[in-house]
Amino acid sequence: MMGKITKGSSFGGCVDYVTRKKKDNPDGTPCSKWRIIDLKDVSDLDGRENIIASFEDNRALNPRLKNPVGHISLNFHADDKDKIDETKMVEIARKYMERMGIVDTPYIIVQHLDKDYPHCHIVFSRIDNHAETISDKNDYKRNKDICLDLTKEYGLHISDNKRQTNVNKLRGNEKIRYEIFNAVDDAWNDNSISTFEQFEAKLKASGVGVGYKFKRGSSEVQGLWYTRKGKRFPASKIDRRFSYGNIKAHLGKNRPLHPQSKWMYADGTIVPIRSYKGVQLTRTQINDYVAGKTIRVDGCQGNHPTMYIKFDPDRMIPGFYSSNPDAPQRSTSTQSQGAGITLSSPSFRAGVQDDQGFVSGEGISDDFKLWLSRHPGLSIDEALHRYRDEQKAKKSMKGLRL
Repeated sequence: MMGKITKGSSFGGCVDYVTRKKKDNPDGTPCSKWRIIDLKDVSDLDGRENIIASFEDNRALNPRLKNPVGHISLNFHADDKDKIDETKMVEIARKYMERMGIVDTPYIIVQHLDKDYPHCHIVFSRIDNHAETISDKNDYKRNKDICLDLTKEYGLHISDNKRQTNVNKLRGNEKIRYEIFNAVDDAWNDNSISTFEQFEAKLKASGVGVGYKFKRGSSEVQGLWYTRKGKRFPASKIDRRFSYGNIKAHLGKNRPLHPQSKWMYADGTIVPIRSYKGVQLTRTQINDYVAGKTIRVDGCQGNHPTMYIKFDPDRMIPGFYSSNPDAPQRSTSTQSQGAGITLSSPSFRAGVQDDQGFVSGEGISDDFKLWLSRHPGLSIDEALHRYRDEQKAKKSMKGLRL
């Protein structure tokens, strides 16, 4: 269950919207896609006109309040369709209003019937019957907390956010709106984007345009529009996160990567790592790695339970070692046992690559150990390539003698 709060100044416009006036039948009668399921201190005997008049009578108690119209939509998960009938919806909506402090004031609850998920709209006066203003202090946070509490109380599905919406089941403007949301959300979560120009370019590649609303008489940006397939939506209709100010602040926290390495930022600092081979790194380990120090990681999955990791600034990738690379160099005979062999990999997810598996996966062959003892100081990549080249050359020579 999720609640969306809006405020306004026109009771007429809000009532017309929730009662689907634009979809009235040709003869002027209301369409069948909505119904009033609860109301208080409001008369609906003659339709919209009396509903609006009831709210306007209440407005007269405090005509100075700028935005007396309260409007909240309560949206339930599609999988809760069988759990949420009209009676249950009213019960939940009343509890929601009480916990939000929306009490002793005129309201209507309108259920919409044209979506795949259950939802309703609450229209209420922010002026209570004693001419006092219903507080909206911290109402967005309170709304989130109360929705979560009611979701748990009634055993409903907890929806993380709009990402769970099945866009393929939507139609018309609603489908386009969610397509825009997915594109903007994807750009929002791309940590490589640090400027608004990059942000806008990624949206354009996804088929979403950006329009700007400027302060009158200046070039100061006041708001954004998102466009797709000829339709235009203000940022607030997509998600409150996606306003111009929020996006600028969010992108300012991102740092561009080095053009030649995903393991280093453009300014030369090292990208932190969080885990390796099933082991979550501690804050101290992460800080030491970012500082360019060698860290020891115990409990690793695979044939090497203890590994050492140190960033290689020359290759701009993290280096993996089976022994501490900062320790004094051991004797050649010790190195021939495989200690101190560099196990470098450009990807933590992939783990040690196939070439390195020759060393760390199935163990080191005696021939390769002997070869290593005669060629100390080589990285595993160089050692493997040179060793294999020599083996191929020997086979070729044997073939010639035959």
